[in-house]
Amino acid sequence: MSMYYNPVEVIETNNWQKECINAQKSLGIQNPLVITSNGNLKRQKLSTVFNPKSIFSNILPNPTFKSCKEAIDFNLNKEFDGVITIGGGSVMDTAKAVMASMGTGIIDLAELLAITEPYEKITPSIFIPTTHGTGGEVTMWGTVWNMDEKKKYSISHPDLYPNVAILDGNLTLSLPLDISIITMMDALSHSFEAIWNKNANSTSTSYAIEAITLIIENIEKFKNNPYTLKTRKKLLIAANKAGLAFSNTKTAAAHSISYPLTIHYGMPHGVASSITLIPLLKTSRESVKDSLEKICYNNNLTFEQLIESIRLIPQNILSFTLKDWGIPRDQLPKLVDESFTKGRMDNNIVELTKHKVKSILEQVYN
Repeated sequence: MSMYYNPVEVIETNNWQKECINAQKSLGIQNPLVITSNGNLKRQKLSTVFNPKSIFSNILPNPTFKSCKEAIDFNLNKEFDGVITIGGGSVMDTAKAVMASMGTGIIDLAELLAITEPYEKITPSIFIPTTHGTGGEVTMWGTVWNMDEKKKYSISHPDLYPNVAILDGNLTLSLPLDISIITMMDALSHSFEAIWNKNANSTSTSYAIEAITLIIENIEKFKNNPYTLKTRKKLLIAANKAGLAFSNTKTAAAHSISYPLTIHYGMPHGVASSITLIPLLKTSRESVKDSLEKICYNNNLTFEQLIESIRLIPQNILSFTLKDWGIPRDQLPKLVDESFTKGRMDNNIVELTKHKVKSILEQVYN
């Protein structure tokens, strides 16, 4: 069993600005590049917090080679000595592409993806999530999409771990209900994928169980009153623990199956990565029995009730069938063929054949 490793300092707070100033001081960041989304720029009035000339906010929902190149170009010939990232998964993915460029001096994304040796310099960074889904504030990778090839790539390097992650539930209060559910389902998927994973260790599994327990415990409270800070904080901590779990294992089958759904049909990542969770949970049940028993015990549920509680999370808010997302049934064989991403599908503790993946997609079709 591999040893657990994660170097990120995680700070929980109700005042992200104060903690950000403290972290900047301790990391010696005097002129940060601030990467955020246009939505967060407006909602959090970031132009009044940071130098507006140092803010890059033109971020796409799924970062592409082209959009990351824009962010890398924004950084060129500037004297930035660190990165502050405020946003969801796409903002964090973009920031990691920029950090890779800052650390190496390379501006070509395809070259950056291939680097395995240590970077020439390490860029100090502070990551502040505004959604409770991605966990990207504690991982060393980001996702980048090549729209010409219709293919998903990962930028991944030990020098891309953020130094500090700041969790402030206040930043998630303005998240719309549907996006909140989408990000929550992504965190749930990260957690389960970390459990039924060949790379799991006792620490990663323990984080994953904590994350799932917290999400299941708080989902009803959240849906009844989405704007309670206490609940949002718990969901943010759950997403962070899910990040700490899969930072060591990577993801597995659910994410592998999700990529063609996003690239061909524009399905949001959190939906695509969790739409197959229930069939995969049933398939993996015997292999991860102990973990599932702990989750059921923590939430006072039977296995069937656990399945039902997951099924109910998106109910009345989001559609969770392939048909409703406009996927023609005759495209399932093509989706099956594209579902076997190397370094993801092969992490799965239960080996899945094409026949089995087809059956899983059939189960979530209607």
